[in-house]
Amino acid sequence: MRVQDEAVYLLNNEKYLHLRENTSGVGYATYDKLTLLPLEKGQIPFEHLPPDGRNAIPAARNWFLFELSDDPRRAIQLESVRILDNIPDSGIRKRRIWEDPSITMNDVRFIDSNYKDLYRVPNGSVIQVDYPDGRSFTTRLEHWDEYHFDVGGLGDMFHICQFAEVMERNGASYYPEIQTQDETGAWELGGKGYIAIQSCDDGWDYTLYHSDYSVMDSGQIDAPELTIQEVREEILEAHHMEKGRRLIQDYDFIMDRAAEAEELGLNSRPSTLEKLASLAGAKEKCDAPECSPVGCRKVRDAHEL
Repeated sequence: MRVQDEAVYLLNNEKYLHLRENTSGVGYATYDKLTLLPLEKGQIPFEHLPPDGRNAIPAARNWFLFELSDDPRRAIQLESVRILDNIPDSGIRKRRIWEDPSITMNDVRFIDSNYKDLYRVPNGSVIQVDYPDGRSFTTRLEHWDEYHFDVGGLGDMFHICQFAEVMERNGASYYPEIQTQDETGAWELGGKGYIAIQSCDDGWDYTLYHSDYSVMDSGQIDAPELTIQEVREEILEAHHMEKGRRLIQDYDFIMDRAAEAEELGLNSRPSTLEKLASLAGAKEKCDAPECSPVGCRKVRDAHEL
């Protein structure tokens, strides 16, 4: 997951939270989404941030939400800092005019079919698409230019208006993925398997499954300040599985299927590579010229396999 030193979040579709690291910690400011008027401003000191300096922005975001905000609703969506261009108090437009290198220009713009701006998200952000039949998936976006982006990183290129028209024809809604405070979650990884995540005392436990629900990998991410969606992205990046679509699944359903796979012994079944390694080892231990890796003609107890 990319390192952030500045971010803008849309909270409950009502106000923007602007966070930026500085020499004293992380400064914050909020703005009303409709009126663009400033609402709050302050500083979150280092004592409320991770001591190792990692994930300062997510930690500051959480401190604001849970310690400084009275709003119990916490629907969080990451947006581009350029979304604040029309708010003079944010200073974003002035910094862009002066070509501040910390403000990247390669973000992705969402519009409707009438070219009305909806969202603007940083390159590499995750969006969610909801269909009328209840299906939902999330996917990453890759910026190409001001009017084109790749959906899923697999060469599925769209013009911003073309994407809007396709979504509207399908009756689908699309928006920056909502960061939640869910403690469990599961996704199907576009035919490549599944990922299941649950919170633990020190952060998050995760398991990656093959398509037959046998275990591919498991581990722990010691970053409780991240949301379950952010942790998912970190895990998928580490396993080079971030491309493609992720279909939202029922966590308990995935756990039940994984338990069934465990009962069937799928997790103890040796892989093809393990079988080949075993056969190769058997051949090395036998010095008889007539012995082959797939079946030695000698009596089994006459030599070591």
